[in-house]
Amino acid sequence: MKYIFLISISCLLTLDGFAKKEKTPKPSYEEYINQYGIDDTSIAIIELFFEKRNYSAPGKMSFLPVAAGVTAIVPPIGLGLAVITAPLFLSGLLTRHKYSHKNLLIALQNYNKSNVFSNNFKNKIAQQIKMSKTIHNQEINQEKLIALQQIKTQTN
Repeated sequence: MKYIFLISISCLLTLDGFAKKEKTPKPSYEEYINQYGIDDTSIAIIELFFEKRNYSAPGKMSFLPVAAGVTAIVPPIGLGLAVITAPLFLSGLLTRHKYSHKNLLIALQNYNKSNVFSNNFKNKIAQQIKMSKTIHNQEINQEKLIALQQIKTQTN
């Protein structure tokens, strides 16, 4: 009886010790915009990080599984593709790490405190702002065109 009690206590302590802590979910794009999007630059920083992390990195990383599948079917071609796509996969991993949520928070805090960025990062932010303004202007022009077409159809 004593052994059963000791074994059950040790099992409970072991299970408690190895239980995973629940991770807090990462904030979404909208939550970052609501919390940190105080001006165009901070919004551009958030957009840049989410765009690179969610679209650029997986695109780079997606070729290696395809190469692995081709390797199973045609080994010589698949191995050649694997050699070519392995650096792309590593580049995708580095991109995901570089544009992580932790680094996004650090960049936003640096911007709010001192407005100091590297020249490369400044250029990326400037391009992001320019692209956002271009998209906004295109949407406005599209709305104007639709309104003009509606007026034209109403007069005919």
